[in-house]
Amino acid sequence: VKVAGDASAHDKACEAVKSKLPQPHMGGEAVHGAVDAIKASYDPSTGSFSDCIDTEMNIFLDLLANSAQGRARRHVFFGERVATAPPPGAPKASSPLPNKVGVIGAGTMGSGIATCFLRAGYEVTLVDVNPEGLARGEKIIQGNLAQDVKRGRASQEKADQNLSMLKTNTALTGLADAGFVVEAVFENMDLKKKIFKELDGIVSPSTILCTNTSTLDIDEIGAVVKDPSRTMGMHFFSPANVMKLVENVQSKHTSAQTISDVTAHTKKIGKVGVLVGNCDGFVGNRMVAPYTGEACFCVEEGAGVGDVDSAIVDLGMAIGPFTMGDIAGNDIGYLIRKEKGWVEGGFPEGMRYCDIADKLVTDLGRIGQKAGKGWYDYDPSVGKGRLPMPSEEVDRFLADCRGEGVSFEDKDLVERSLFPLVNEGFKILEEDICSRPEHIDIIYIYGYGWPVWRGGPMYWADKEVGLEHVLKMTELYHSKYGGSDWWQPSQLLVDLVKEGKSVYDWANEKTRKSKM
Repeated sequence: VKVAGDASAHDKACEAVKSKLPQPHMGGEAVHGAVDAIKASYDPSTGSFSDCIDTEMNIFLDLLANSAQGRARRHVFFGERVATAPPPGAPKASSPLPNKVGVIGAGTMGSGIATCFLRAGYEVTLVDVNPEGLARGEKIIQGNLAQDVKRGRASQEKADQNLSMLKTNTALTGLADAGFVVEAVFENMDLKKKIFKELDGIVSPSTILCTNTSTLDIDEIGAVVKDPSRTMGMHFFSPANVMKLVENVQSKHTSAQTISDVTAHTKKIGKVGVLVGNCDGFVGNRMVAPYTGEACFCVEEGAGVGDVDSAIVDLGMAIGPFTMGDIAGNDIGYLIRKEKGWVEGGFPEGMRYCDIADKLVTDLGRIGQKAGKGWYDYDPSVGKGRLPMPSEEVDRFLADCRGEGVSFEDKDLVERSLFPLVNEGFKILEEDICSRPEHIDIIYIYGYGWPVWRGGPMYWADKEVGLEHVLKMTELYHSKYGGSDWWQPSQLLVDLVKEGKSVYDWANEKTRKSKM
């Protein structure tokens, strides 16, 4: 910042900068420290230039030694490298990687995925059986690349070059020469299996076939092709052209070479790819289910929708569970629950179930931002239709769904919502769905808006909250709400508390033993 004048003018400039930074308690310790170091450089009371340097060094050393935010950020820096590395003993990726890619499905997700590959210099064929849908998908891609130019991320020449690498087709036969295929149609098992089976007779036997799914069984999809070792899941996060995370999901069939090649493709398109195992929801969405589920129970018991979201945002999360539901679409979660047979009383006997989210969709049609109404109201003239505003209709609806209700402190809302998420993370580690807690931390930072300065959910539980307290409250809520599996304490969590171990120490010991 260049400011002419005396020290008071410089002070005003520094304070103006600080006013635009995150508050120190909300992740801004380091940047506020940097501004303080700049202030010391012109403050007459600081002394000589070498005194100014000493002041800067003292600020740095204090943050290095005492800042919990700094420790969390360093954990994420190294954790990302752990989480995105190929598994031990993995073969080298094929060289060169195939440059012709097929993307099936021209919706928002498929078009976003195609954009990612085009940006990285791949030749992309986008396939959709619906000509109108295919045309819409091509326009989405054009818009995505135009935004790159507008925001200074690419020149017009580069964007035009990327777009020239796009072909479209309404038939899968257009993918005959593709060396890598990502299927991104909607979440329907029969449709995905049909596509994979048809592809198997079109593409080369060496072509890797990936499915973009958030919940479906990768084993079952891959089993329909002659060589399922070349099948894998790639769970992109929406919007795919913006979100950095990809959960790379290995099935029981997936070969080590396929894992290495998918990892290399993911890195080439600029994504943070984390290898996970196959289960319902994989890692991120499996942990989200108890988080959003318990948040609904809090609302049913008397908490306000905005109160829950505010408590989570005040912790540092980008958005709360109800805003997240509105963005993703409340109908998506409803359809998943309906597919499982839980809607309208079809859930297992003894299972604790809250139907408020179902009724929000079926009775009120409040499916989220795309409809202008979900847990919140949305006005197209305010914040481009994305700003959540309290809804009187939802307030009346909730009042009819619950009794007198109870009041909650923010701490209670945070623990009720996030402790079952963390507990599920420990179960995922138990089951070896991912091999280290850093994998979970990175997934939540890049995919779910967890604040980097809190290190990720496993780091937060281990280093900030303390595993003993997590277990104590989990056991307390399990005794109170036995009908929810997510309150059944993870055996790994129980063992770590008993042994006084950190989950990261446990992971390090596990890694050392695997190398012996």
